[in-house]
Amino acid sequence: MNSLTSRQLKALETREKLLKTSLDLFNKHGFEYVSVEQITKACNVSKGTFYTHFPSKYDVILEKFKELDSFYSTVEKNIDRTLPASEKILLLYQEQMKYLTNVVGKDLLRTVYTAAMTNQVEQDHYLINPQRKIFQIINSYIEEGIRLGEFRQDLQVTGMQAVIQRCMRANIYDWLIHNEDFDLAIEMAQFTAIVLDGLKVK
Repeated sequence: MNSLTSRQLKALETREKLLKTSLDLFNKHGFEYVSVEQITKACNVSKGTFYTHFPSKYDVILEKFKELDSFYSTVEKNIDRTLPASEKILLLYQEQMKYLTNVVGKDLLRTVYTAAMTNQVEQDHYLINPQRKIFQIINSYIEEGIRLGEFRQDLQVTGMQAVIQRCMRANIYDWLIHNEDFDLAIEMAQFTAIVLDGLKVK
């Protein structure tokens, strides 16, 4: 593999600077109140430079948030394949909540959730995009649970997935509005276990 040229390295540095500065400004002022012009002025670059790296300020958030998907792939590989589907879902969520707490943090997640509720995001928000790796993994677990008789067969996979997704978003939202005594991983495990129990064959 060839090493990067000085021009390519400079471009990567500029991209990282735009990314960090944008997120800092979003956290400080709110996503909807920060313009591309403010970001470029803070980085001392042109608007054209910004749009070379990011189609919109929303894509700045996506760039950072998509790091999660590579994390989910790693988690999936380490989950015992012999476990029941419900246990796999709980383990996936447990690792996700630890990652969000310890790596992503509340500031970035507040920005992501705020951006999801603004009218500046016209396309389907990344939080609910069915192509996300985590939703593909959950789908496979649900299908497995139905096939092996663990989950009910009178519900559609998409409906079950929607319910399980809401467990995730609801718990994250609660975490964002509570103080530090709210343990995201513990609360997620308890809440999701109750929901999953309702999806199981009795």
